[in-house]
Amino acid sequence: MSSTVQSPVDSQLPAQLSAAGFEWPGGRGVSDIDLQVRHGEIVTLLGPNGAGKSTILKMLSGEIAPQRGGVAIFGTPHGPAARKRIGLVLQEPSTDDLMTVQETLQLHGRLFGLPRGELALHCEDILQALDIADRAADRCETLSGGLRRRLDIARALLHQPDLLLLDEPTLALDPESSTAIWRTMHERAADGVAVVVCSNDTAEVEANADRVVIVSDGLVLADDRPQNLTSALRHDALELDWPSPSDSELSALAALEGVGDVLRFHQALHLTVDSSAEVVPLLFQQFGSRITGIRIRESSLRDAWFQIVGRPLNGESVARMTQQ
Repeated sequence: MSSTVQSPVDSQLPAQLSAAGFEWPGGRGVSDIDLQVRHGEIVTLLGPNGAGKSTILKMLSGEIAPQRGGVAIFGTPHGPAARKRIGLVLQEPSTDDLMTVQETLQLHGRLFGLPRGELALHCEDILQALDIADRAADRCETLSGGLRRRLDIARALLHQPDLLLLDEPTLALDPESSTAIWRTMHERAADGVAVVVCSNDTAEVEANADRVVIVSDGLVLADDRPQNLTSALRHDALELDWPSPSDSELSALAALEGVGDVLRFHQALHLTVDSSAEVVPLLFQQFGSRITGIRIRESSLRDAWFQIVGRPLNGESVARMTQQ
């Protein structure tokens, strides 16, 4: 087992994985992960549950060491000095119900060695930034899920880390809490903090990430800006409810003018087209009642995932047919 970095280490990078791999008992894990995180950018690890996102985050945080390849934090191996520069938000809330919001932050600040006066100032600033200053004296047991999540992030930011790692920070939260969390992440990135976020929400990722790292089955399949990942897509995306289309029907569909990739999953089809206004009438003229439902939207990062991975973000493998 080795944690030696296999490629040159850049001491200016907050985080760097080089050909890193880790396998959990039972076979799940990641392999050959190359990832560089720069100051002032929000990098999102996008993938379904079990893809390997959290394993990558655990290697970056120092919770686990790569079994192959290596990890460097600010140009050096993991250790106490590196961990002091990291803020970590786990997927599950980890607050003590009997402590108040203020007590939670004060305890965390003392563990990181913040002087009393500096700690008080940081607590005030971060509570204001996350819109929870009015709940400072309340016990954590009284907080909603969204407010608990904001407190988790406040605690991670309290010691002013240079690298912020978050695992599904807005999962199942109300829009107000999600907005407050993303606003805070953008503010920290603007100050030069490197931010790494695990997510399976393509809309949030496309709206907020500077870079998207697509992770599937323990591998990185793409690493680029959201606009670059979606630039090759046709303008519109169609989802058709079409039980059991025949091979000949699929071939005829893929051959229609203006139709790109056709992907089949469950009892539905997904395709991207140049113009839904032009293609949809052709679909019903040619296939009629075979189509029992249709959903139309502008193509997005969700469709880029389809194209790159070959299956829905949270679905099984699909059959692919491409116009020749």
